Amino acid sequence: MSDHHLVKNCRSFDQLEKIRRGQERKFRWRDDWPVMEKALLAAGAEAIAAYEASVATESSPASAATDTPPASA
Repeated sequence: MSDHHLVKNCRSFDQLEKIRRGQERKFRWRDDWPVMEKALLAAGAEAIAAYEASVATESSPASAATDTPPASA
């Protein structure tokens, strides 16, 4: 089961924990819940890392220099 769609826009570990708890309430009775939980947390960690990397790239001075148009003299 792919839970990636649940966490694809995840921005923080607090948000990921809320998602995990919600899914646990629905699926903890299943025998495969530990596997589902592990996959959910891994996908969430990936989404958070990708988000943090994109924020770091957007805020770097090199990208800011390329976003500004050249000054005309």
